[in-house]
Amino acid sequence: MRKILLVFISLCLASAAFSETAAQLFAKAKREKNPNTQIKMLTRVIAKSPRMADAYHYRADAYLSLGRNKQALDDYSRTVALRPKDAFRYYARALAYQKMRRLSLAQADLTKAISLKSSYRNFYLARARVNAELGKYEDALRDYQAYLGKRKPSAAIAKEMIPVYLGAYRYEAAKKQLEALQAAGDDSADIHFWTGRIYSGKNRLDEAVSAYSKAIHRDASYAQAYRYRASAFKDMGDYPAALEDYTVLLKLQPEAIFYNRRGLVYEEMGQFKEAAQDYTRAIEMMPKWAIPYNNRGFVKMHFKDWKGAKADLETAIRLDGTSPTPYVNLAGVYWLSKKDRKNTYDNLDKAVRRNFKNFESLYDEDQKGWMFRNINKTAEFRAVLYK
Repeated sequence: MRKILLVFISLCLASAAFSETAAQLFAKAKREKNPNTQIKMLTRVIAKSPRMADAYHYRADAYLSLGRNKQALDDYSRTVALRPKDAFRYYARALAYQKMRRLSLAQADLTKAISLKSSYRNFYLARARVNAELGKYEDALRDYQAYLGKRKPSAAIAKEMIPVYLGAYRYEAAKKQLEALQAAGDDSADIHFWTGRIYSGKNRLDEAVSAYSKAIHRDASYAQAYRYRASAFKDMGDYPAALEDYTVLLKLQPEAIFYNRRGLVYEEMGQFKEAAQDYTRAIEMMPKWAIPYNNRGFVKMHFKDWKGAKADLETAIRLDGTSPTPYVNLAGVYWLSKKDRKNTYDNLDKAVRRNFKNFESLYDEDQKGWMFRNINKTAEFRAVLYK
């Protein structure tokens, strides 16, 4: 009897669950905290009501929280298809695209959302952030202004806008925002770092170094401050200080770009072995990046490793055939190793065709003139450059 009763109760519960409407089940699913359970419930809702846009929307949110990006986008796209005149459907998908770093698609969806509901300010703020990430700084600033209208930016929005002003080279506007934040008592590392960026942009390098140093004093792990201070030191010719900053930076952010930049500093100091090691690290981290191959090829010329230099420079050309510098350096290899006039001139001609302009460097012994010693005194050499 007990077994029969349990079976009866189970059938009743199943019947009750089956008899729930899509709306009732959806209401329960919205309250569910576990995304996996929520997905199962919403899938049942969709089975009952396949045109319920909100069910797809909530399921997309759940998928996104689990990192199941393809399924999330599929569901967001279904909501767009079901509600093509609803700006918020495009907005939700745009935020998902942004999270996935598919920024151009995010921008397109936000533009569509704005076209459907231009009065909603947050659409402009979201597009401003996407445009800033895309490096479209002027577009980003226009969107920030559309978001703000006649209102003054909050401290948080002002801090967002300052790097965008800097990216657009609008230093005075950035300075104005900084002064407002400082007047409100903000003495953070960011404030001093951005001040340094303004000084760097105006080529006031001593003041830039001072500002970056203040940022580092407030936050010893401020990677960007080390990065920009190292660059300022390099431009000032203080290579030991630049080297020290790049070394700290590499402990904080061991990235190929910074190994390449430290390699350039070692090169300026005549420490070619260390430079080659840094270029090699950069290549290991980004094997399809042409620049460190060119730089390592150039350094190998100092060791008279002509075969190795030629291989690196040809790899740089294969990876990026638009840059003139590897052709110039390869011309130097042919001249120094073989006194091969034909290949020297052919590669110089290819460099000129790729918009090489720094002809003076080919006569300056402290730059690239040492690679073309004697041949750069000939009329033939000048004819290749100035034809």
